[in-house]
Amino acid sequence: MLFSPQSIMPAQNNNNKALNSLTASPLLEKQLIESLPTAVYITDKNGFILHFNEAAAKLWGRNPVAGEDRWTGAFKMFQADGQTPIAADAGPLARTLLAGLAVAGEEIIFERPDGTRSIVISHPKPLFNNNGELIGAINMLTDLTAQRLQTEGLTHLAAIVESSDDAIISKTLNGIITSWNKSAERIFGYKAHEMIGKHISILIPADRQDEEPAILRQLAAGNRVDHFETERVTKNGRIIDISLTISPIYDASGDIIGASKIARDITGQKRGEMLLRLGEERFRMAVSATKLGVWEVDLRSGKVSCSDECRIILGVDVSAITSLETLEAMLHPVSNTRSLLQLKALVEDNGKGEYDAIHRIIRPTDQAHRWVRVRGSYFLGRDGKPERLLGTLLDITPEKEAELLLERTVQERTVELLKTNERLGKSNRDLEEFAYIASHDLQEPLRKIQTFIDMIRENPGDSEAFDKYFAKISDSARRMSTLIRDVLNYSRLSNADGIPGETDLNHVLADVLSDFEPAIQEKEARVIAGDLPVIVGETSQLRQLFANLLGNALKFSAGNPVINIHSQPLTPAMAARLYSMPENRAYVQITVEDNGIGIDEQYIDKIFAIFKRLHTRQQYPGTGIGLAICKKIVENHHGHIFARSRPGGGTAMVVVLPVM
Repeated sequence: MLFSPQSIMPAQNNNNKALNSLTASPLLEKQLIESLPTAVYITDKNGFILHFNEAAAKLWGRNPVAGEDRWTGAFKMFQADGQTPIAADAGPLARTLLAGLAVAGEEIIFERPDGTRSIVISHPKPLFNNNGELIGAINMLTDLTAQRLQTEGLTHLAAIVESSDDAIISKTLNGIITSWNKSAERIFGYKAHEMIGKHISILIPADRQDEEPAILRQLAAGNRVDHFETERVTKNGRIIDISLTISPIYDASGDIIGASKIARDITGQKRGEMLLRLGEERFRMAVSATKLGVWEVDLRSGKVSCSDECRIILGVDVSAITSLETLEAMLHPVSNTRSLLQLKALVEDNGKGEYDAIHRIIRPTDQAHRWVRVRGSYFLGRDGKPERLLGTLLDITPEKEAELLLERTVQERTVELLKTNERLGKSNRDLEEFAYIASHDLQEPLRKIQTFIDMIRENPGDSEAFDKYFAKISDSARRMSTLIRDVLNYSRLSNADGIPGETDLNHVLADVLSDFEPAIQEKEARVIAGDLPVIVGETSQLRQLFANLLGNALKFSAGNPVINIHSQPLTPAMAARLYSMPENRAYVQITVEDNGIGIDEQYIDKIFAIFKRLHTRQQYPGTGIGLAICKKIVENHHGHIFARSRPGGGTAMVVVLPVM
């Protein structure tokens, strides 16, 4: 048991055996912890977690392993600034165990494996036995996240309401005003104490009194009233034009208990519209035939005005474009940096010059990607500062797509050309290699055949010589057939079109060992194989790779072969440092070690050349193409192969392959 009843509460009655029996139960300890709604966990004196409840696991976002996780079950810990990490052995509970004293409530931040965070107050306390010896600690974690977010949210919301340029008013479903912000005082002329508790109809002109009942019915049905333009009367009796947005207010149970009204004074706008309507109509008719969109930005208010053609190009309605931020949200996340820098430079230049840029946008209605050309010029106010930005918008998507298609076509053709050149270079190297083979290795058995035929002709009646030379001709023919077969296999690897897939190298090795079972038994060989990984590769080629390596290990042995096959993972950085491999993927290093005759160091880098042999065919049969095939297979898999002599004799063949 972790702690005794005396470590939980003072012993008030030592004769109370039932209480002692109950509190001494380890099952009770666990049930007590698990029943608490607050996150609680217990550790031993070394900080290893013994018990934790469901609330703690939920707070950590994981279930620690009892007896293995130490100090805390949190994935990561940070100080209250959310930036400075806290090591597990430097956390509150670790410090409590180190000092044997409780650490006062300390605010820290937990980060879960999924990246979410919680603000937590930690209350660790040490636990002692009857002899006063430290036996562990208990930690209670209080989650402050929801409380903190709610407080910050309410404060932020209040600041927004009070700083808004629009009148923000709340009312009951009966139309009684319950709140009134500063902008409402400015627009309507009434102070808050004059309006709170009064009916909203005070603001409604006599000829529009039927609007309020209709609005209340919409709200009671849970509907929102957006941008409703109407008229209202101020305290001094002036009629103003306003735009209303009214939303229902819900309580915690989801019932509608009132309404929030945002009123914007649009009197000046309405009057301006009346003065500009005729001019705009004339201008619209002039540019409609050009398919140009016309836009204007009031730099002091931030308001954006767009023509019908402009909205058609952008794919939005008249109410959707209200500010530069609205337009900026349409910009594609890439392809706009240069244009935005140009705009920034133009603004910093105090409106001198003109803006001419091409932007890629995403239309919000249909998510279509469009290319537009934007041109604009600044107009200065009386103070000499930029006041308005007026410009045009033209959809150039067809032209831009044609340009991009041409660029892609050129890039694709360039890539194809590079690949073709690479294939041609490889083919030329293979051709040169085959020319050497044809002129050297394949000529040897032909020369022997010709020589033995000439000897038979010189001794036409010598039957014993005929049998002897005929046998040598037959051996040379078989030798040439074997060479041609091996060259064919090698050339096929140069143009391998196999489809790679997930290949379990354990299965590949098992197949190869099955094929070599007679040879293994004959030589009384011992093969020790470790666990091999799954990689993406061409199975038949990998089987041939293992067959050649295992065959060489069996062949080049002086006694009973001992072959050790094992692997180890390589990080991209390790592979790049050790073998100059591309640092964009993980690798595995597979080693086939034997106790055979070994390789002289001076030939260690030459054994992978085609038909390269270090011994005569009488000593060890073969064509000398096996390791060349291994090298070609490894290269086909974007890997690396090399050999090294083992201390004490034998050879280690090392293959480095990408994992996935």
